[in-house]
Amino acid sequence: MLTNKDRTLCKFIINELYTTEKSFHQLLKLIQTRYMHPMITASQEPSSLVKESDIPVLFRHLPEMLQLSEKIVHMINRNHQRTTSSSSMLSTLSSTSANSSFSLIRVGRMFQMLEQEMVVFLKYAVHYEAHSKLIRRACNNVVFLKIEQESLTRRDTNRMGISDYLIAPFQRVPRYCLLIKDLIKHTDRNDPQFAELDVALKLLTGLTVAMDHVQKIPR
Repeated sequence: MLTNKDRTLCKFIINELYTTEKSFHQLLKLIQTRYMHPMITASQEPSSLVKESDIPVLFRHLPEMLQLSEKIVHMINRNHQRTTSSSSMLSTLSSTSANSSFSLIRVGRMFQMLEQEMVVFLKYAVHYEAHSKLIRRACNNVVFLKIEQESLTRRDTNRMGISDYLIAPFQRVPRYCLLIKDLIKHTDRNDPQFAELDVALKLLTGLTVAMDHVQKIPR
């Protein structure tokens, strides 16, 4: 039986999922606008110092990851708005009933729905490991280094740069797993969400293992 403390902790964990996803999304958007777009523009100029082939080396799968992250933020935010609306409409009901029915997004179901799209993380890991030398070389490009220097000194970028982006996808999936484990701890086994969370955890754990395996393959 869930206690009020369990419900409060679940809300806190989902808020953590939401805020960290927004941060991940902001990083991806930063790389797209401050790095990818300027380098694409520079590569199209006459006598360009940027090789056109460097663009897919550095930014392959970025648009897919950005789209996925936007979807996760939107799904959580949309559920929150629906919850707020429903809670006000049902203010005459008991607080226990309202909490159990409307307070939490079904995180497990959400990740199951996104299973195919989550494969982009594995594709990124494969690409990163297969092209690590080319990525390092592209990061030494004169135009890239200028962009990097500007980004790391700007407050509006939180002084984040390409190194933050390159490692972020490897950190994001394990973070999903930890948050789902915490949700499971505070979810009743008889609640349908428990089974959904358990399935989602298995999917994401499998994805994490696959990404780790890719990093250990000798090159």
